[in-house]
Amino acid sequence: MSLLGKIEKALKSLRDPLFRRALRYGVAPSHEHRAMLKGLGDIRTVVDVGANVGQFALISYSALPHAQIHSFEPLSQARQRFEKALEGLTRVHLHPVALGKERATLQMHVTARSDSSSLLAPALQSKIYSGTHEVRTEAAEVVPLEDRLSRVQIIAPAMLKIDVQGYELQVLQGCQTLLDAFDFIFAELSFVELYTGQALAPQVIRWLSDQGFELRGCFASALSYKDGQMIQGDFLFRRTASNWEQHK
Repeated sequence: MSLLGKIEKALKSLRDPLFRRALRYGVAPSHEHRAMLKGLGDIRTVVDVGANVGQFALISYSALPHAQIHSFEPLSQARQRFEKALEGLTRVHLHPVALGKERATLQMHVTARSDSSSLLAPALQSKIYSGTHEVRTEAAEVVPLEDRLSRVQIIAPAMLKIDVQGYELQVLQGCQTLLDAFDFIFAELSFVELYTGQALAPQVIRWLSDQGFELRGCFASALSYKDGQMIQGDFLFRRTASNWEQHK
């Protein structure tokens, strides 16, 4: 985000007491997602994978007044800021793990900007975006979603949000036993290999289609890269009509 964008976000946050408190810990809500969240209706559960310092949890808490928010963040320093910025918000539940296909302890590649950290090593990411080079590694507990949440805890309508820097397909595969409990999936996907070995957007979109989710929108907030190609974007999926009627 540009410096001007950061200033605009901070000014918006200063108008709200909840957001002002979070700003004291350097956490601003992701205002750019408010309209999308409000458009989903009366969401009752948000599973926030790749929570970082609480940006998405904070805007979800504000935009979705009836939602229980389950945030997953494996990095200790990010969790500390999350806990301070969102302290006392009883609808927010922070889980100190990463999500993946199976139980494991893996190394997180921690970058200078913590929100670019990943279980995959940076590739083009650090060449395109300044400040996203790796500075250290940190052990992270990785579990499938069913290890932390039961089906009864995912109250409908429910949304699964994924922002995990290239690890999206592994997260989805680790959520597969509970995937039909979600009405919406909102994920950041890439068109170029920003992280080594990541699944690119077309592969993830095909996989979700096979699971009964259709693409409903793309929010292209990233830069272009060579010949006008999009680098990445935020993608919204909805359970298809047949599945929707079965589970609503």
